[in-house]
Amino acid sequence: MTTPKISVVVPIYKVEECLAWCLDSLLAQDMPDWEGVLVNDGSPDGSRDIAAAYCEKDARFTLVDKENGGLSSARNAGIAASTAPIVAFLDSDDRFTPDACRVIVDAFEREDCDVLTFGANPYPLEAGYPWLNQVLSPRDVSFHGYSFELLFKENSRPFVWRTACRRDFLANNAIQFDESISYGEDQVFEMAIYGRSRKTTLISNKLYDYRVARKGSLMDTMRYDDETRLLEHVKIYSAVLADWHRDDLDAQHADDLAYFLCDLVLYDAIRLLGTGCGKVFDAVSTVLAGSAVGSDAALAQCAPSVAAIFRAALANKAPSARACRRLMFDYDVLRSGFLRACKRLAANILGKRDV
Repeated sequence: MTTPKISVVVPIYKVEECLAWCLDSLLAQDMPDWEGVLVNDGSPDGSRDIAAAYCEKDARFTLVDKENGGLSSARNAGIAASTAPIVAFLDSDDRFTPDACRVIVDAFEREDCDVLTFGANPYPLEAGYPWLNQVLSPRDVSFHGYSFELLFKENSRPFVWRTACRRDFLANNAIQFDESISYGEDQVFEMAIYGRSRKTTLISNKLYDYRVARKGSLMDTMRYDDETRLLEHVKIYSAVLADWHRDDLDAQHADDLAYFLCDLVLYDAIRLLGTGCGKVFDAVSTVLAGSAVGSDAALAQCAPSVAAIFRAALANKAPSARACRRLMFDYDVLRSGFLRACKRLAANILGKRDV
């Protein structure tokens, strides 16, 4: 067996219907030197038997058995068991394109980066929608060190399965998946790696087929239950804030974290026009207590539209519907320009979702 150049971590839990479809995409790779780290997360169905059969079929597969601990726990176990210098992630209901491993390895060798993010396709293609199609389509560009544009302007988030990392970069920075987060764990991980990466490269190659969330799944439910979704987003933000505090990144980039909170939570909370943002504002105030983010000094460094949304939230009093629309419009001008802000204002007045 050749020494692997890339380890592909595949977390497995109750996926017996599609696991073979996923693992066949590794067998179809047009380069031989990969390893598939199959992590059985205590799956109660026939998934483990399928994984074991693939290990019998091809020695490049390794099976890791563990008690059920969730997706983040399984991914951490997979990283720990990986032996190649590059670690990639493949969810067990998705698949790689046949050239995925080769293109990823070539990009790392060419760019000498710590982190690589690539494009993906929705599966099936017709299940895609404008927001998803956009975020799955990064451009070809590299960033050296920390970059606001990488985190918040590029199509770089929120899915970790189209990102690969150098294994020594993860180890040297003690970066793992936060096992306390069951929704949005990808966001927390990507903020951790992008905030610390020496060099991050985005490539436009679409190397992954992503099975779009099924009707009634957790992601589908969260998409339409505004208050529940936003409270979960506050938990995501809290985890990012705690992780960045570990290396003093929160103090260094408090204004960027303020922008992130607006993007992740506060804009959509204000879009509720005062009818359902009380609990969200309460949760945000609790998370920010004692943090540099939200302080007068930090807000003074923020764009006026960001500071205005922050102050409205921290006042813990729902603005009027007219005031909410003004806050959203000013923020949209900052984020997307005047024309786009006008279009979003019209959509918000009509009660349409911008997806």
